[in-house]
Amino acid sequence: MCSVRVSVVFVRFGLGKDVDIGFNEVQAKVNQVLPRLPKDADPPVVAKVEFGSLPILWLALTGDRTLQQLNEYARNVIKKRLETIDGVGEVRLGGERERTIRVNLDPDLMAAFGIAANDVIGAFATEHVRLQGGFLVGGSRELLVQLDLEYHNTRELEELIVAYPAGAPIRLGDIARVEDGLADRREFASFNGKPSVGLGIIKVQKSNTVAIVEEVERRLQEDILPELPPGIELQVAYSDADLIEDIVAALEEHILLGTLLTALVVLFFLKSLSATLIIAAAIPVSLLGAVAVMYFSGFTFNTMTLLGLLLLIGVVVDDAIVVLENIYRQREKGNRDAAKAAMAGSRQVVFAVLAATLTLVAIFAPVIFMEGIIGSFFQSFAVVVTVGVLVSLFISLTLTPALCSRHLGFSERHGPLYRFIETGFRALDRSYRRLIAASLRRRWTVVGAAAGIVVLSGLIFSLIDKGFMPEEDEGRFMITVKAPLGSSIEYTESRVARIERILGEFGAISSTFATIGDDQARQVSLSTIIVSMAHWDDRNISQAQMMNDLRTRFMEIPGVEVFVTEMPMVGGQRGEPLQFVLLGLDLTRVAGLAQELKERLEQVPGLGQLDLDLRLELPQLEMEPGRERLRSLGLTTRDVALAVNVLSGGYDVARYNDDPGNGERYDVRLKAGEGSLH
Repeated sequence: MCSVRVSVVFVRFGLGKDVDIGFNEVQAKVNQVLPRLPKDADPPVVAKVEFGSLPILWLALTGDRTLQQLNEYARNVIKKRLETIDGVGEVRLGGERERTIRVNLDPDLMAAFGIAANDVIGAFATEHVRLQGGFLVGGSRELLVQLDLEYHNTRELEELIVAYPAGAPIRLGDIARVEDGLADRREFASFNGKPSVGLGIIKVQKSNTVAIVEEVERRLQEDILPELPPGIELQVAYSDADLIEDIVAALEEHILLGTLLTALVVLFFLKSLSATLIIAAAIPVSLLGAVAVMYFSGFTFNTMTLLGLLLLIGVVVDDAIVVLENIYRQREKGNRDAAKAAMAGSRQVVFAVLAATLTLVAIFAPVIFMEGIIGSFFQSFAVVVTVGVLVSLFISLTLTPALCSRHLGFSERHGPLYRFIETGFRALDRSYRRLIAASLRRRWTVVGAAAGIVVLSGLIFSLIDKGFMPEEDEGRFMITVKAPLGSSIEYTESRVARIERILGEFGAISSTFATIGDDQARQVSLSTIIVSMAHWDDRNISQAQMMNDLRTRFMEIPGVEVFVTEMPMVGGQRGEPLQFVLLGLDLTRVAGLAQELKERLEQVPGLGQLDLDLRLELPQLEMEPGRERLRSLGLTTRDVALAVNVLSGGYDVARYNDDPGNGERYDVRLKAGEGSLH
């Protein structure tokens, strides 16, 4: 990912690669190319992060303070406290503008005094100095000699002597205005349409999202919110934990309901409370076995593991029912000894139960060893189901017979409810016998019908839409705003504000959080808006319908492309269901093929908006100074390059802090004053 002055390279390893070993290998390769980098380039930083990791929680800091005050409070107070939470890998500031000592040069005054940008840079290099002088050794002691010759307030900086034209000193304050301000505006954040500073919590790998968010909220309530200055508010703008907690709570509720309904069904068919309790005992024991394996395997309670447990509820009772029914049949045949009936009944069906269980194991166990993203995604689900089924087999052949030998009641006299239900079952049994007899008389007809159903099922399967994950109403989605390259941050902000006004018209939307320049390349022409909807019970419109309505409304906004997508499963990507990746060594060729692919896809019916990530149309102003003219003036091309950099883009000439030897250090930035370039 490349932008002006910035290049970000993501290295993704295979799923089986040791990340620590891969990190060291990448670091070694980067060190090999260091000598080939420009001398004034910052050294590259190699860091281990989840690919394109997205914040699991966004906090919005707003209030009746200046943006500089909000930035400093967010960076120096809130950020530092949140970074101490276990599992937090990074606290990203959105809409941040760091404190910067701005030296706003006046080109006209510089020309009048005959001072060039190089003179100012040289003055900082020689007069704003902080060095270690080595050790001073005397007798049994040694002292570190520290030379702090830096300036520590803006008034001192204004007294910095830049040059001595005609023997008179020209100070920095004579040609520039020095102010304690903010860095150039390259980021922006807003919460519900109000400017804010965002704090994004990024977790480390394999840490628990819900646990981290709960700890953040605890710190907020106990430590941070009570100490907020008057007039400042800190609110949760977006949280991954909300959806996770809703899903987990729903699955936990379904597990309880499933257990209850399973017990009721068993009670209805077995017509015995003691038999029902014996069967129901297999459910928690089997689930506990699966949970124990989850614990030692490092799995968490998530969507996949809870779905596996939910599936187990209906599966684990099958073996126990078969064993219990056969034991009960032994009692009906006249075997009055409960222990002998339990032993004989379980022996008769042991191979049938074993075959049924191993059939399920043969279906789910291979998923554990699948490779790639699919295998990684479903591994925990397969482990839970496979282990749970094997535990249920063990329970049905051990615990179930033991409980039957002691607690399975048997009586030849039954009440009216039992006789009523039994009458229905006997009628069903007679109907089933007649159906079996008819099927055996017409064997080939039954076989042909079964084959026809299989063929028909295959045809229907080919007509069903397919996807990796089902579309869900998560109550949240993402809006990506792309202004033309070269657009200013003010231009992008104006379009984002218009989008926020449209979003404010919908009562089903509870909050919006927008950022500009928050991507890795810090593009001010790109904005991301996270939209959170009200709870399902508090709105009468689905997420899909809301997204479709907004796509129609956003088409009215000129001069910008707006893409409404679901939240991505993988950080660093958007949520479009279909994405193509073109690779090649020739960037121009790749760009041409990408455009050709886009044009062809536009002809495919059913496709919506199409977007290209590759953008090469950045407007540029190219300067070609005359070298002969420069030599006649005693200048070099480097002098010109530095002057252009200082007067237009800005140049970080030094570092600064208020407290000598302590405190955070900030950039000192040289740049032409506003409105001074014509």
